Parts: sequence; structure tokens; C-alpha cells
Amino acid sequence: MGMSKGSPRLEAPKAPVHCYISESTDPYTNLAFEDWILRSSDPQSYVLYLWRNRPTIVIGRNQNPWKECNLDMMASRDVWLARRTSGGGTVYHDLGNSNYTVVMPRTAFTRDWCAEMVSRALLAADIPAYVNARHDVTVDELKISGSAFKLTSKRAFHHGTMLIDADLSRLHGCLHSKNKDVIEAKGVDSVRSRVANLRGYSLAIDHPSFCDAVMREFEATLGCSLDEGNVTRWDGASANLDPHVCTERERISQWDWLYGQTPEFVHRFHAHFAWASVFASITARRGLITGIEINTSESALEPPVGVRKAFSDIARLLQDAQYDRDEIRSRLRPLLEVNSSPFVIELCEWVILQI
Repeated sequence: MGMSKGSPRLEAPKAPVHCYISESTDPYTNLAFEDWILRSSDPQSYVLYLWRNRPTIVIGRNQNPWKECNLDMMASRDVWLARRTSGGGTVYHDLGNSNYTVVMPRTAFTRDWCAEMVSRALLAADIPAYVNARHDVTVDELKISGSAFKLTSKRAFHHGTMLIDADLSRLHGCLHSKNKDVIEAKGVDSVRSRVANLRGYSLAIDHPSFCDAVMREFEATLGCSLDEGNVTRWDGASANLDPHVCTERERISQWDWLYGQTPEFVHRFHAHFAWASVFASITARRGLITGIEINTSESALEPPVGVRKAFSDIARLLQDAQYDRDEIRSRLRPLLEVNSSPFVIELCEWVILQI
């Protein structure tokens, strides 16, 4: 199967089958390119897209990043956040993980079509993979691939991860949110599963060999041939991309999409201070705080002077603020600057650190 660099400007496939292999590791470019394939390819074509990203946590369209992710660890480990346009749960990407997408006619789509194809590709590589009842590709009851799909009026795509030699320690750490049990969120919660890398089943498997195996099975499944005329390898350079890819990349890399797309949620937390037990409830919608309540327990004594007023001051200052630690710290700075009460300072710092 030969591969071509293609023309200076990549064109949407018109042939019945096509394969793109991305050499870019930028998650926003790769996701925007996937969207371009969905929108621009011939409605009757089948397009295989193979790609991988730098370390990134990718959440589903209707998920809550504060509930799904350990954002502090991600920041300290330089792990990016991305949000898909498809549904489903949260997954971890790095260069030890490969991603596959099949874009197809809507009428041909089934939940297992793509997963079964990938499973057969792994079987051909002597890896005993199978598709379980949840439509996940697994080995020995361990999940090696998470997947999701998107449907439009004429097109559909199914995409998935493939853990080959991913950093599982970083995966588990970045997907362990301190807020998982204290945020009540609309939208979709991830279903946690035990996972494994393919490297534990084959020392020969890597990103290029996985791509080759999937390409061969794609050919066998569709009875087609992939050659220099319908396989395009691209490096993500903006000069080679359709303007839609550049525009979409800009859109999905912004705060308004990454965090502002989050459905409404309520974050409840409490702490026992030396002077009282305090309970807080923050409601947010599209990443903006719409309401906050702070109070002591009903049986508590009256809090120190100035603290009860601070409850209402915090609620006033945080109204309509982005649900972001730096933004909340900035909003509370005026209260901290004019208040010398150690109780109020302790209260503000506590609220900041919960985000």
C-alpha cells in the first residue's frame, strides 16, 4: 500500500474509499480534520483516518471536565484538555495510543461495524481481541479501546482509541478527579473500566504496524484496494488544510468550547473549621457560576465577626464568573485586600482551592 503526500491543499475524497494518515500530534488539528472529513467527503464514500495525539484528555461533547478530570495533575504534567463533538466518555491520548476513525454512509452505520473491523485487524496480528457487550474492543476482559460515534443526516463516523504503549500511570492519575463524588452534573458520566496496553500481548505492535493492520482489514472488509491514489499522509501544516479545518481548530481549542460547553452542574462541598462547619453549593451553567450559597450548619454558633457578611460578599463577587480557579481568585481579591480577618481569608482560600 503506497502513500502519497497529496497536493498542496488537501482535497475531500470523492472516490468510494480513501485513507488519511496524520503525522500531526496536535489534538485540536486532528479533531478538526476529522470534522472536515465528515462534512466534506462524498456521502457514499468510506474514509479511514488514522492519527494520534500528544498527551491529552479528551472528553465527550456533553461531559463535565471538573468531574471527569484531575485538572491540577493535567496542568502539572502538561496534559491538554480537548472536547469531542461526539458523545461518549473520557479517554486518554498520548503517543503510545493510536486513534482510528471510519466515516461512512449513515445507512451503513452500526455500533459494532468499526469495532469488529479493528478487532479482526488485531487478530491478524496474533492479538486475541474481541468486542464485548458494551461495544468495546477488549483482550482478556481488559479494555484496550474506547470508542464513540456521531450521526448526521447522511454521514456517520465511529472513532476509537487503541492503547498500545500508553502511560497508564498518567492515564489513571489524570482521570481521577477529586470532585467526582461532589459534583452533580447533567450530561454523561464516564464508565470506568480496567484497561491494558497491547504491548503486553505483542512486542511487535506499534503505531505504524497497527495502522498497517487496520488498513489491510479495511481493504478486506470493503473489498477495496488502498494505494497511492487514495492514501494521503499529511503533516498538519496549515497551508495544506482546508480553511474549515483551521477555523474549527481555533473554535474547539478555546475556553468557550472546552469548558463553556459543559451542561449545568452543582458542586457541593464542606469543611470543618475551628470556628464552624461550613457548607457551600455552587451552581454553574456553560462554565459560568449562576448561583452560590455558603452557610454554617444549623446547630453551629454564630460565626466570627465579618464571616457571615463574607458569605454574601463571596456570592456577589462570584456571580457570572468563569468556573476557573484563577478567575475566582481574581474575583475574590478585592475581598482579601480589604479584609484582615484570618477567618475570612481562610474561608476565601478554601473556596478557591475547591475549584
